[in-house]
Amino acid sequence: MFDDGGFGKKKKKKDEADLDITPMIDVVFLLLIFFMVTSTMQGTPDKDIPPASSGTNANVAGHIELTIKAPASSTSEGEIIMDGAPASLDQIKADLTQKAGLAGPEGLKVMIYAERDVKSGFVGEVEQVIGEVATETEAEILMHFAVSDRK
Repeated sequence: MFDDGGFGKKKKKKDEADLDITPMIDVVFLLLIFFMVTSTMQGTPDKDIPPASSGTNANVAGHIELTIKAPASSTSEGEIIMDGAPASLDQIKADLTQKAGLAGPEGLKVMIYAERDVKSGFVGEVEQVIGEVATETEAEILMHFAVSDRK
């Protein structure tokens, strides 16, 4: 026999087995799809806005004051008070339209106060009425939002 002196091909050790992660990826995607399909989609709950911790008092001279009070019951909407008198959205629109015609070049300034328990959707309706007046009269209306001190 022929002796190669140990310089010939040696048997290679069997390589360690490679880890095949394809089945694991399949399982992860199946779990992901399962949880996406079975979960319920919920909107974010309304957040309670914290009280103001700093700031300066606003100079409200020349502002039209709108105060939105919390509803007496859960089924009713809040009460709107415009310059000290109760008002509806239609009355606010009529008054602001009239005042916009008399306003100077600086436009109207509206200060909106809302109590803590007033729903943001109702404040949005008031904002929308003010925006409609600004669009219809082509007047500049500056809206300011304020917080009042607790009594």
